[in-house]
Amino acid sequence: MFPTDSEFTTLYIAYFVMFIFLIFGFLKSKNKAFYKWNFLVFGIYLSVMIYVFSDSENFKYGNSLAVLFYGGIFVISHFTIIGIIKTINLIRKK
Repeated sequence: MFPTDSEFTTLYIAYFVMFIFLIFGFLKSKNKAFYKWNFLVFGIYLSVMIYVFSDSENFKYGNSLAVLFYGGIFVISHFTIIGIIKTINLIRKK
């Protein structure tokens, strides 16, 4: 069951943007190990969310907000951690 509300569409777009970011980063970067580890982390929480989305019981009685929250927390925290690491590396280079 994949809901198509605007909130869930935003979540799907966030996961797609993360996937595209990791692909371009892997193809263009010299530090391929960084992106390999991020692909591993992305794959783990993507598989967890696919498992959560596959059970229709998770969307009954208002639980869809919890699914949306946890799905968003994974991808937003991953973006934040990558941003912090990139910022620290940029500061260290200067």
